[in-house]
Amino acid sequence: MTGRKTSDEALLALENALKTKLKAVKPDQNFVGNLHIRLESSPVYRQQRRRAATLLSIAAGLLVGLAIFLVGRAFIEEVNEAC
Repeated sequence: MTGRKTSDEALLALENALKTKLKAVKPDQNFVGNLHIRLESSPVYRQQRRRAATLLSIAAGLLVGLAIFLVGRAFIEEVNEAC
């Protein structure tokens, strides 16, 4: 445990030293906005969104099917108990 504390303290000291010596990066907002648009319009991103929508639709269908099954089973059990 003491070795971990020592390494944590060393990392904190290194982080503080770097913070004092290096300036924070302030990216150009035009560049960031342009990059955001290019990434969202990339074919890979669109394919991932399509795949996510498909999987979400499948999951929703399975949940609805499970709900219908459970309600139907409960209904059938009530009918069988009444007989």
